[in-house]
Parts: sequence; structure tokens; C-alpha cells
Amino acid sequence: MKKRICCLLVLWSIGLMSQIVSESKSYKEIDSLLSQLDIYNSSSTDFYMLLDRSRGEGYEEIRGKIYLKLSVYYRKKKMIDSAFYNINKAMFICRENDFKPGLHYSYLSLGNLYGELQNYEKSLEYFLKAYDFYKKGKDTERFKNVLQVLTINIASTYSLLGDYEKARTYYYNHINDPLFDKKSRYGIQLYQNIGTNYKREGDYDNAVLWLKKGLESAIKNNYSTIKNDILLDLCKTFLIQNKNKEAKYFYDRIDTETYNWDKDYYLGVIYLGMNRLKVAESLLRQNVKGKQSALKRMNTFLKLSEVYSKRQMWEKAFNSKERYYRIKDSIGIERNKSVIKNNELGFKLIEEEMSNKQLETDNKLLQSKNRIQFYVLIGVVIFSFGGVFCFFLLIKNLRINKKLKELKKVERELLEDKVQLRENELNMTLIAISNRQKMLSEIKKEVNQLSNKDSQVKKLRNKINTLIINGNNLTAISDRIESRYPGMVTKLRDMYPNLSDTEIKYCLFVKLNLSTKETANILGVTPDTVKTSRSRIKKKMNIPESLTLGMYLEQL
Repeated sequence: MKKRICCLLVLWSIGLMSQIVSESKSYKEIDSLLSQLDIYNSSSTDFYMLLDRSRGEGYEEIRGKIYLKLSVYYRKKKMIDSAFYNINKAMFICRENDFKPGLHYSYLSLGNLYGELQNYEKSLEYFLKAYDFYKKGKDTERFKNVLQVLTINIASTYSLLGDYEKARTYYYNHINDPLFDKKSRYGIQLYQNIGTNYKREGDYDNAVLWLKKGLESAIKNNYSTIKNDILLDLCKTFLIQNKNKEAKYFYDRIDTETYNWDKDYYLGVIYLGMNRLKVAESLLRQNVKGKQSALKRMNTFLKLSEVYSKRQMWEKAFNSKERYYRIKDSIGIERNKSVIKNNELGFKLIEEEMSNKQLETDNKLLQSKNRIQFYVLIGVVIFSFGGVFCFFLLIKNLRINKKLKELKKVERELLEDKVQLRENELNMTLIAISNRQKMLSEIKKEVNQLSNKDSQVKKLRNKINTLIINGNNLTAISDRIESRYPGMVTKLRDMYPNLSDTEIKYCLFVKLNLSTKETANILGVTPDTVKTSRSRIKKKMNIPESLTLGMYLEQL
């Protein structure tokens, strides 16, 4: 008898070990196939096939990795809605299963995604979240590489936000790191980034100094593409300073046969600065005939209008400037439409997914409750047959209760994710409106510089004013504000009937935690106007000096 039991135990152990080995091989195989998939050359079908396999095998960590890679895949294809959907799926799985590296790598990807949408505040927020984790993380090659990428991303984002001093701090700390390789492609691009930061700041001497360092290293280490990029940056920097001879010197060093760039445009701009107007006109007209993006065509028409103005060919100058405005307006409209459409579609998909998860959780809760009732009933029936069975049922009941708590926790986290998604949707809508108002304000400034005698200019100015006023009505976000703070507008009107519509609008933006600068951008006013309006509202609402407007609205 003992021999039989020993044999059974040995066979059971062998079967268990073989199952573990088989699962390990399957896991490594899927992980290896995922690492071989290239986001540039693979199709989405390849990713979804691996996703189905990992879901069937129950490999949640690999599922998170696949969703992360899919988000990058769709981001490279400019499919922002799908990128948002997959990054949120990855974050949900990583948070649910406590995969901290995957979660913080999701923050890095989300920062890149917001960066492409030019929402640099949100981008910086997620970069810094990821940076704190990787800075305190494992001392491995992978963690170090991610930390280097994050350092550059944070520095570049500070630079884009206009905080050049913080950007320099991150750049210089990175250069002084003993692991930093100045001869690598990455190192040369860092020199270029520092030069770009100085150029944005208006410190052109330092910009040229760092760009030349990068150029010297690129030539020495035979990086031809980066060399041409830096030469073009130097050309642009000198053009900004109206140093056309220096710009021409670096322009002539660019390898025009292997480098794809707007050579006719830049040479035309150089000759425009040298007052060689006929040559400049010829080059710019030739450039506008080629296959170009709308943005490049817009800039070309702007320079052509300068050429014609200098040649006193006023009609052609006016026509070129008019085409410049038309293209600029169409770019802004299409960009805003695309951002809003992509965001709405992306968040709709995510909400549907969360709704399905909610239904699954409800079903599991119902099944668990039914199972509890069943076991309790069986317990009552068989109680008289022995305490052993009762003890077994008690243990089973405790396990089910534990599972119920876990399911409730999942339900609560799903609701929190849903709230976060609503927050993201509202933020993206505000960004789109803010960008539109900025662009209209810039166009208005340029139109105001044109002659007041021309009737077409007056009509154009009236149209722009109408668009700015319509943008300030904020009908695109009124429903979303009401859904987030139900009855807020009605309550403010009832309590403070002396508040105007504009003042109620300021209260809502304070409630949404928008900064003075963000509110000013959306309403098309100056930050000082926002501060004055908020102060006036406090007086109308009789708010004590010890409370801010935001603190008071939080109490409502």
C-alpha cells in the first residue's frame, strides 16, 4: 500500500513539473516573438495574434507589454485614438497585477503621447512620475537606458514650456554623468538639443557654440544625417539673426544629394535677406510647386509676400499673404477637428471597454452570491452528518468572501479609472479650444498690421473677431462641465444672481483647477485680466480675505 502511494506521489510530481516547464516554455516563446515584432514593419494583426495567445494562457504581464507596444505602433501611425486606448489598457493591467515597471513605462509612453498633442504640462507630469520610479529603481542596463531617455524628454519638455533654466539643469547633469557617451549618436543629438534650447531662449551665441560642438563630433564620428540636421539648424539660427552670409556658408555645406530638405526654400530666404529679390522669388515659387505639407506651403507664401512687398508689387504681395492666411486657418481648423475627433473616439472606446469590465464584475459578484447561498443551504442540510463537512464549508465560505472583497476592489478601481478618463477627455477638449483661441489671436495681430483702408482686410478682421467671440462661448465643454459638477451653474445663479455669464465661466474654470495662464489662453485675454476678474468676483460673492476663490468653490 505504501509503495502504491509513493508511486502515485512521484507520478503526480513529475506531471506537475512537466506542466510548469511547458508553461515556462510557452511564456518565453510568446515573449521572444513579441520582442522580434518591429513597430515599423509589423502589422497590427501580428500583435493581436500574440495578444490572443497570452490571454488564453493567462499571461497578464505579457498582455500589458503587448498593449504598450501597440500604443507605440499606433502613435507612430498618427492614430492617436487607438494609441490612447491601448496605453490605458496597459496601465489598467499593470495596476491590477502590480507590475510596477510596466506601469511606469506606461507613464513614459503617455508622456510621449501628450507631447505629440502639444499638451506639454500633462506630458511633463507623466515624465516626472516615471522618472522618480526609474531613478530609485534597479541598477540594471535597461533601467539606466530608460532613465537617460526620460532625462532628455524632461529637459526638452521644460524647454518647450519656456523654462530654459530647468532644461539646462537636466541637460548639464546628463552631460556630466560618467555613463554619458559623447561620441555616440545619442550624445551628438544631446549637443543639438542644448543648442536648440539656447536658440529658443534667444541666446544665439551659446546656441551656435553647442551646435558647432555637435557638428564637430558628427563629422568626426561619420554621422552624416545628424551632421546635415545640425548644419540646417545653424543655417536657421543665423537666418533668425539676419546674418545671411553665415547662413549661406552652412547651407552650402549640407549634402543635398543624400539629405531630404527644403533646399529651395532656405536658399530663397537667404537671398531675400541679401536683397537678391528676383532669385529669391524664383526659388520660392519653385519650392511652392513641389509636393509639400500645408505648413511648408504656408511659410513659403509668407516669404513670397515679403519679396513682393520689397519689390513694391503690392497686388502679388497681398495675394501671397492671403494664401498664407487661408492655409494657416485651414491647418488650425483641421488640427482642432482631428484632435477633438481622435480624443472623443479614443475615450468612447475606453469607456465601452470599462463598461464591459463593469458588467463582468457584476456577473462575478452575482455568481459569488449565488454560490454562497448554495453552500449555506448545503451546510444546513448536512450539518447533522458531521462537523468535518461543516468545517470544510466554513473554509470555502471564507475563501469566497475574500474573492468578493477582491472583486469589489476591482469594481472600485474601475470607477476610479472611469473618473480619470472623464478628466482626460475634459483636458483634451480644453486644449483644443485653447489652441484654437491662440491661433485666432495670432492671426488677429497680423491682420491688424495690414492697411485699414482695404475692405477685404476689414471683412477678414470682422470674421476673426466673430470666431474669437464664438470660441469664448465654450459650448463644446459646457455639457462636460455640467456632467462633472451637476447643478453647479444653477447653484451659482441662484446664490449669486448678480454674477454675469462671463463671471460664472471664470468660477467654473477655477473649479476645474485651471491656472491663470490656461484660463487666459482659452478666453483670449491676458493673465492680468483673469486676475482682476477673479478679484472682482470675490468681492461680489463677499468671500473673506482668508479664503481663495478656489477654496470657497470647493465648499459649495
